[in-house]
Amino acid sequence: MGDVSNVVFTNGAIADEDGTIYIYYASCDTRMHVATTTIDKMEDYLFNTPEDPKRSPDCVKQRCELIAKNLEILKAEGEK
Repeated sequence: MGDVSNVVFTNGAIADEDGTIYIYYASCDTRMHVATTTIDKMEDYLFNTPEDPKRSPDCVKQRCELIAKNLEILKAEGEK
């Protein structure tokens, strides 16, 4: 809870020489957080995540399809 509920906003990011990205963000007008990822993961997300369909039922369908595809990938990797 803050001045505006359910809001998260970024405060910036830092990319280290080793490829780690630190994304600083805030919530509830009183909390500061940091998320970490890598340049490779960020590029994969940017280039392979489908565009938001902007309608809740379509978003649910899209997420279910992504989960099913990811489960197939994990299953195939587990069989190697």
